[in-house]
Amino acid sequence: MRDKLGRKLDDAPEFSYTAHAILTAFNVIARGRSYHPVAMPLDGSHINAYLELYEAPCELHIFVECVFALDNLFLDGVRKQIKSAT
Repeated sequence: MRDKLGRKLDDAPEFSYTAHAILTAFNVIARGRSYHPVAMPLDGSHINAYLELYEAPCELHIFVECVFALDNLFLDGVRKQIKSAT
């Protein structure tokens, strides 16, 4: 596709086990999300339930901050979809 646009293909990013593990953990944790009229934010109990089964791929405070940051990005996307639909 980029060849058609006349752009050079970028080099593939280096694989990060930690980033992959955090993204995978977020997907597992988000399965427990509550949906009332809209998607509700995740809370510490969702992360704690995950950590009872699996170990954190990095320091705990970094893991928790990453999960909450990913959740904020998800919720921002949901809000944008709701605004564009109305």
